[in-house]
Amino acid sequence: MSGYSIYNRHANMDAETLTEVGNLISDVRFGPNGNDGVNMNTQTGFDLINELYGLYDGYLYDSLLINAENANLPKELFRRIIKVWVKVSKYPMIQYFAGSDEPVEQEPAEYSPNMGIAEAKAYLASIS
Repeated sequence: MSGYSIYNRHANMDAETLTEVGNLISDVRFGPNGNDGVNMNTQTGFDLINELYGLYDGYLYDSLLINAENANLPKELFRRIIKVWVKVSKYPMIQYFAGSDEPVEQEPAEYSPNMGIAEAKAYLASIS
């Protein structure tokens, strides 16, 4: 599972981008003709729609562009998703959550006078 970043949508997203996210959800889900959208019965289709809805809630998923590419969308629709992703990725991010397949760095240990030698070496290595 991919990671995601959290941002404050209310403070950063303008009305134009908010409207475009809604239009993208509609166009991806139902298609430009209203009946030829992405297949929601596939994992890619479901994930893509979910990740687009996440933009409303302040979530930017790492796999958004990958799922958009794998969904075989029309080129113009894919470009619109890229434009929104580029804009949102420039917002100040509040926090990042690594995906389950990503290594997570451990926080450095705090120094304590009662540390053993191994703990002290690990501490020194973490602050170097």
